[in-house]
Order: sequence, then C-alpha cells, then structure tokens
Amino acid sequence: MRCPNCNTELEPGSLFCRICGREVQIVPDYDPLDDLVVGGHVPKTMEGNTEKSQSREKKAEPPPKESKWQFRGAHKGFLMLCGILFCFLVFMASYFSIIRENSYSYQLKKGISLTEKEAYEEALPYLKHARELQEHNADSDIRPLRYLARAYAGIGADELAIDCMKNAIHLEDTIRGDGIVLEELYLEMMEILNETGQTGQIESVIKNCPHEGLRQELSLYRVQKPTCSLPEGTYERAMSLELFAEYGDIYYTLDGTDPTAESTRYEKAIRIASEETLLTAVAINEKGMISEKLVLVYKLKP
Repeated sequence: MRCPNCNTELEPGSLFCRICGREVQIVPDYDPLDDLVVGGHVPKTMEGNTEKSQSREKKAEPPPKESKWQFRGAHKGFLMLCGILFCFLVFMASYFSIIRENSYSYQLKKGISLTEKEAYEEALPYLKHARELQEHNADSDIRPLRYLARAYAGIGADELAIDCMKNAIHLEDTIRGDGIVLEELYLEMMEILNETGQTGQIESVIKNCPHEGLRQELSLYRVQKPTCSLPEGTYERAMSLELFAEYGDIYYTLDGTDPTAESTRYEKAIRIASEETLLTAVAINEKGMISEKLVLVYKLKP
C-alpha cells in the first residue's frame, strides 16, 4: 500500500506516512457482490442456486404430523355421517313397512302366495287385512274371501270356510252378477263341502241358489247319506241289511274303517252274523262327492 500524497511505500498497519506525515485512510478490498446485496439485486445464476438450495431444504424437512385433535375431528365426522345414514335407512324401512301394511295389492298377493304354499296359518292375517282394506269399496274384490275359504278349510275351520264362500257368492251376485264367476264360486263351494265332509249342506245350497241354470248344473253334485233297512241295536239272531241312497253308489266297511271308492261296493243285502258288527257306509256320486257317513252298530245275543 502506498501513500496517496507522496507515493511512498507504507509499512503494513501504518496509520501515517513516514516521509510526509500524511494520515493514511485504510479502504477495505472491493467486492462487487456487496453492492449487489446492498442494492437488493441477486444474479440470476445465484438466484437459481438459492432456489434449488431452498427446495432441497424444503424436501428435506419431514412432513408435519397430524395432531390428535385433527384425528379426533375426522373420526367424529365419520361417525356422524354413519349415524345420519343409519337414521335414513331406518326411516325408509319404516316408510315402506307402513306402505306395505296399507297396500291392498301387497296384502292380497302375500296371502295368496302363502295359501298356495299351504302355509294357511301364515296366510290368514294377510288375507284378513286385505279384506278389511277393501271391504267398503263399491267394487269389492272377492278374491280375499275365496282364498280365506281355502285357508280356513286347510286348518280345519270348516264352517268359517263355507261362510266365506257364501259371502263371496252374495257379493258377486249383488255387485256384478257375472254368471261365469258365480258358477266358479258355486263349484268351489262344492269342492270345499266335499273336502270338509259337509256334503249334507249341498241340498240347501242348491235350493237357495237364485239362478235356475245354476241349480240344474249343481244338481249333479247332489249326494245324500245312505239309509238302512234296520236300525242299529241288539238282535236275537243273524239278519240281512239293505242300504239305500238316492244319488250315487254305496260303499261300506264292517270293521270300523272309513269307506272310500276302493271299499266294498254295495250290490246286495249284507248278512250280519257276528256277535258285534260296526257298519260304516257312504254314497259317492259321479262328480266324486262323498256323502256324510252312516255308522250303525249291530249286536247278536249269545
């Protein structure tokens, strides 16, 4: 470093010139980067390097951990959503249950399906409710009564079955008077009377039918309980019995079993020679209708 006044070489660290005595001002080494930093200007190359450095620093930083409060909040929100969904499903199930409970078509369809599967006990509530739902309609449907009759017959409620058929016939005759449907209803009644052993009512059903054409057709279903030439009781000696039936053929047994079309057919007088004989007889007509049973006990004195 030299003196700015006399250009004399100065010793390092000198504050005054040894020749002219001039004070020496020490100027630090010039660095152009300092001007750029002070002035707020950073070269593009350095800026890129800086950004890359900051980017690496950011990548190096570990991700922030989720606080337990954030986890609890998300869990609570999920549970709330599940609760809302559950309530909605319960509401919809209740809504459709009420709709089905008051739906005539649903109740009838369910009752018919169960009846056809011979689940008679299960079918009855549906058929009864279907009947109640449209009982006061001007154009009442007779199907609930028809299937109620089948269900009652299936559980052995014979009288209720016939009452349902009578109501169905009356309803159809009063509201619509469709001859074909009426014929079907009467024939269904004949079947139920036969299945439930109530063929003794056939004569009164025919008599009370207001339609002449139907009465003539139903007359083919007539069948009556057989009668016998001798009353039951105790007799002194062996005897012969004669059986009579106005409609159909007579079939009988002498051992107490119920006669069928496979049993002995009556063609001539029956000889009674045993100490005790139990006679059971029925009449079966061409339509397969089976009369009520005739049951008589005969005894012979020893």
